[in-house]
Amino acid sequence: MHAPTQNEIDEVLNQCMEAFDAGSRWPGATFEQGVEAAVRWMLGEGDNPMED
Repeated sequence: MHAPTQNEIDEVLNQCMEAFDAGSRWPGATFEQGVEAAVRWMLGEGDNPMED
């Protein structure tokens, strides 16, 4: 694993903004689980949270 680049982070933020009106891709997940997944990804400890 590696910490994401600024470009990778920007791409995920763009994906989040585009998906906002369409509803959640993960309706069973809590807000806190999403925050944890994003932080772990930014630290290089997890996969990109927007990929299936």
